[in-house]
Amino acid sequence: MQKMYHKLFLVLTIILFADAIIVPKISSTQLFASDPTSLFNADILRIASRTATKKSNFNPVHAANHSHRMMKQMLEMYHKSGMKTARPNVETFRIVLKAYSNLGGRKWEDEHEKDGRIYQMALNAVDKMESILICWRDFELKEGYDYEKQLDTDILNLVLKAYARCGHQEIPLPSSRKDVKNVTKLPWFEKLPTRLTYAECAENLLVYMREHEKDLPNIAPNEKSYAYVIEAWSRQQPSARKYLKEMQGKELNGNDVCVIRGSRWLPFIERFYKRAQTGDAVKRRLIRRTLLWSYSDILDAWARSGVEQAAKQAARCISKIEELSSDDVKDVNLAKKLATCEGCNELKHDSWEYKHQNSFDHQNIELFHGKEKFLSPFNVIYPSDQSYTSAILALSRSGAKDAAVSAHQLLNRMLELYDSGDWGNNRPTLLAFNSVISAYAKSSAAGSADKAEGILNQLEGLCFDKKYPRYKFLKPDTVTYNSVVTAWSNSKEAAAVYNAENIVKRMEMRCNAVGDKFLDVQPDPYTYSSLINAWIRSGLGVTSAEKAEELLKTMIQKYYCGDIKFLPHQKTFSQIIHAWGRCSTEDDIPVKRAMDLLHLMEKISSEGVDGLKPDIITYSSLIDTIAKTRVKNCYDLALELLSKIESLYKAGDKSMKPNVRTYSSVFHCLLYSEQQNKYLMAEKLLNRMKTLGVEPNSFTYNYVINCAASETLEDEELKVEAFKVALKAFTSLRRSNFVTDCYTYNFFLKACALLPSSSIRNKIVTEAFRECCDEGKLTDEALSRLRYCLDPTSLRSLLQCDTMSVHDLNPQWSAQVRV
Repeated sequence: MQKMYHKLFLVLTIILFADAIIVPKISSTQLFASDPTSLFNADILRIASRTATKKSNFNPVHAANHSHRMMKQMLEMYHKSGMKTARPNVETFRIVLKAYSNLGGRKWEDEHEKDGRIYQMALNAVDKMESILICWRDFELKEGYDYEKQLDTDILNLVLKAYARCGHQEIPLPSSRKDVKNVTKLPWFEKLPTRLTYAECAENLLVYMREHEKDLPNIAPNEKSYAYVIEAWSRQQPSARKYLKEMQGKELNGNDVCVIRGSRWLPFIERFYKRAQTGDAVKRRLIRRTLLWSYSDILDAWARSGVEQAAKQAARCISKIEELSSDDVKDVNLAKKLATCEGCNELKHDSWEYKHQNSFDHQNIELFHGKEKFLSPFNVIYPSDQSYTSAILALSRSGAKDAAVSAHQLLNRMLELYDSGDWGNNRPTLLAFNSVISAYAKSSAAGSADKAEGILNQLEGLCFDKKYPRYKFLKPDTVTYNSVVTAWSNSKEAAAVYNAENIVKRMEMRCNAVGDKFLDVQPDPYTYSSLINAWIRSGLGVTSAEKAEELLKTMIQKYYCGDIKFLPHQKTFSQIIHAWGRCSTEDDIPVKRAMDLLHLMEKISSEGVDGLKPDIITYSSLIDTIAKTRVKNCYDLALELLSKIESLYKAGDKSMKPNVRTYSSVFHCLLYSEQQNKYLMAEKLLNRMKTLGVEPNSFTYNYVINCAASETLEDEELKVEAFKVALKAFTSLRRSNFVTDCYTYNFFLKACALLPSSSIRNKIVTEAFRECCDEGKLTDEALSRLRYCLDPTSLRSLLQCDTMSVHDLNPQWSAQVRV
């Protein structure tokens, strides 16, 4: 009985595993060929095909490595058997190369033995494919065959594809490679001393194909060869931020090297497309798709580059893509007519799609080509959502005058295509909406902020309105709302700040809502910073400063509650201090509020927050605020702050070195203060800044001249001393690298009145007046100063008329004066 059960178990086992033991699954190639090489190739193909399946339980990297091991096993068996077993042929290497090509830009780690030790080495498809090509070369040379004659366009296109997909953003600068010696065995690397970037490798391979296509017509490049090189350069194109980061300290020649090198291969695909116009419609559409993808790659690269001409080039690319799509619509409409019978919609048996869908080799082609999808005759090749988004992004970044309108038009085309239902898996992107809003935020055209908010309203409508169920995936994010806040912040409309505030309130309402109305759009630091900027730009005086400071303190409160990202930036404090300086009040409240902000910064900085340590900009803004308010003790406060800055600098903090603006603000305070002997203080302050190595400019010298000229002294000797200070400053300015202006002469003629009436004063005044006229800087104020320095007769003689207006004098005398 036990033996009977045992036999029954064996029978059931054989039945259950019959497919694996007796009738293994074989591909179509095995049905046509039964030689050992074909059988071995079929097994390798069965494993390699797992790399082409998107939804698979197999790891594609493991599958590619497995097929590689099988190839090496085949080689080893062939050599050990004395060349009696299956000999690897072109298809053997082609299948394994295709397996790695299907991996795209994946990276993985593999063990590598060196000097008896095992190392983990990062690999990608290019590394493996190059080693396979070298192995193939060595094998064929050993067998006495010409390796290069066995290469064909399809195989080299696999290598080009790998170069393209493994590429990444980088500056095209030569870099060394450890295995150069082995790589140079490949014919397209023979003349290269070092290994270059992947895009340069792809270009070298393409050049090799072009140079040898007459002798080796089987490797003549086709449209895909050029397309892969274009894709390689497009992927290598660095973003503007990466370019600036990597090129620090180096000469910047423009971040468009990669995209330009890629673009120069587009005309070659255009030629293929032009030749296909009179040929087979299927081939024409395939080349058109390749050309469209190449333009899309170039478009992405231009959008990423951030160079000045990026928007113009991106607009040209998207226009060309739309033109190709329009041509495809005509071919598809024609294909529909040819592929249908009279009165029915069924495909003809001789149609292109029928042939390919029912061919016996279709299964193997699908496995081998994997991700290279077939082109359906009934699906139009439209511009992708990525192409539209890249074009919109390039326009948005350009800041051109009509960029926002052009970007908005492209967005509307995206929506029209999506609403048509013929756009396949493409759909409008949130980045496209945000970029259009950002473009309007940068625009100075009237009504731009309104249009930006209109796009936000449209986006909310698509998201929340039940009439548009297909748009549920489109949900505004914090960037969307922040861009609209920025648009209102930059707007010059009267109620712009209140509209910006309403957008922030909408954000708070959405993030506090429940159910379908909820959006995760909690206001972030950028939101508050934009609203602070809106209040500062509003020009509402004390209200602007108070509202901005209130928002600042809200951010600080959130920071102390544990959300460290709300720590305000140092620049924000300086902006609000400056806003208090623009408040025209008769009291000292603005100065007190500005000083309080400085103390708050110092308090937070003392708690260990280095980023909020008051810098020279902060102190300069505070001194400027004190100067503008003109409080009674403004000079004392400004001088106290200046002394503090100078002490910090002398103590070793080089970032706290006062600049010319700092000293100019102190001079401003001195000018409008009630101090006695201002000319002495001005001269002392001027020497003080020179000692510290700060070079005075035109504004500085003008302040010194004006401080001396404004003295109300009764002692004649002191008046002369004050004039000497003004004369010295006037002379120093004329000898410096800076130029005089109309204020220089106004103040100096004012200072001349300090001198007692004499021929010397008349001579000085006359010379200053003539110099002023020669430089074209004469103003009505300067003329009025002449009346205090010259008697009527001398004045009439100097002017050669009785008028006291520059409009009645030689126009060249006031040519440089800004009206």
